[in-house]
Amino acid sequence: MITYTWSIVGLLVDNIPEPETVVISSFIINGVDEHGITGQVNYAVNLLPPDAQNFTAYADITEAQAIEWTQAALGPERVANMEQEVADQIAQASIPTPQPAPLPWNGSQPQPEPEPT
Repeated sequence: MITYTWSIVGLLVDNIPEPETVVISSFIINGVDEHGITGQVNYAVNLLPPDAQNFTAYADITEAQAIEWTQAALGPERVANMEQEVADQIAQASIPTPQPAPLPWNGSQPQPEPEPT
């Protein structure tokens, strides 16, 4: 089971149709599995045009609202694909990496890795 956390790291604004209308969101998706292994992706997306009836002044935007706008602009399939990218990173990090071990006949000192030629 992976827990995903979305964070907004930047918002770009334009002055159309209102002053400080958010038009681009930069975000990070972090994931952590039950073993504490993590993955992360960073992206930016053009946001959908704002709803003139429900316009939120820049100073009043919450991170939760910006995440909602970001995910709406991406759509459910792209959200799922980006979260899968994080899951793939975690799966790769879960693969054990071979470690040097001491040779049984040389005592307890691990052998140095050979120098590349």
